Amino acid sequence: MRTYFAALTLVAAGTLALGAAAPARIDPLEHFTAKAGVMTSGSRFTLRIVNIVVSRWSTYDEHRALETALLEKGWVEFMDQLCNVAPAGTIGTIDGREIAIRYAWEVVERGGHRRVFLATDEPISVAGAAGRPSALTDPFTFVELRVDANGEGEGKLSEAARLSVDQTRDIIELRDYADRPLHLIKVQSALRIAE
Repeated sequence: MRTYFAALTLVAAGTLALGAAAPARIDPLEHFTAKAGVMTSGSRFTLRIVNIVVSRWSTYDEHRALETALLEKGWVEFMDQLCNVAPAGTIGTIDGREIAIRYAWEVVERGGHRRVFLATDEPISVAGAAGRPSALTDPFTFVELRVDANGEGEGKLSEAARLSVDQTRDIIELRDYADRPLHLIKVQSALRIAE
């Protein structure tokens, strides 16, 4: 009987130890869903879901290093710096890949409107002209999301050469945002919906 209890105690202790050793689940700081258009046949256009999960916001030091690289040495140095930054989340793309976000920055404006800036060191496939899938030309993608106080909005993507720094607001952004094609529609903050 003592052997049975001793064995049972060891099994219980081992189970608890394995549970404690498992990595803790990290809840995302932000989770956006969006839709991107894809031509699935010659005459059929469908919307596919894109998931954007931010697990951490970039530190101010990371932000300043990238901003300085872009201002002083251009987009090539920006990309070199970006490749050395620890992942800050993921983007689940329409072609089924999960791409690491290397830079995640948020600016809250009047009325609760937010601008979210994301950068990856990989290209993202998006719907191109006439809805045909295409990839941006650089091995890099910068995403700017604009969402309202309800967590709803739109997003645009760009290659590194189209980035600029607004020094008065201390942000890295898409140059000529209004003139860029719309890539992500029906952007929604999944965390705001859950509240």
